Amino acid sequence: MSENNHPESVTRRRLLQGIGVLSLSALTASLFPALKVQAQEMNSSGFAPISSFLVSRPANPLLSQRYYNALIKNYPDFPTRLSALKTYLDGQHFAHMDDFIAAIDHADPRYTTARLIVSAWYTGIVGEDKNIELVAYADAMMYLPIRGILVIPTYGGGPDSWGPKPVDPPAAEGANV
Repeated sequence: MSENNHPESVTRRRLLQGIGVLSLSALTASLFPALKVQAQEMNSSGFAPISSFLVSRPANPLLSQRYYNALIKNYPDFPTRLSALKTYLDGQHFAHMDDFIAAIDHADPRYTTARLIVSAWYTGIVGEDKNIELVAYADAMMYLPIRGILVIPTYGGGPDSWGPKPVDPPAAEGANV
């Protein structure tokens, strides 16, 4: 009988698949402690509650983690800046984001930190210039007013919507000859 008729038999393919699964599970197990530490850092920093206050709605936990990680990656001093903002907000007990905006000098670094957080949540983007990072597209808060009314655009408007197709230089030269 061939080996295909005996599913319990060990073949080279099954052995390699098993080794692959074990390797993948070992790799992911080694990543989980790092993810757990990042989640604990974000929770202890107060990022999610601060985000909820600044955008006036509950912060999605998964997106909170992603924005927090991206902000730290793009602004290494972000934890320090966030801590200063948290201390200020805790001491002032503002009822709403508008109260915060009215009370703080817009040149204040804590205001700049708040703007980074709000910008991330509304645009789904963190960073600047070549370090810009897309964290969320369809879940960016700028789409909340149109949710359920319009489809969030995820594609171009159709043929030639961005302009004419570029001419292939070798083809153009051949046409003139």
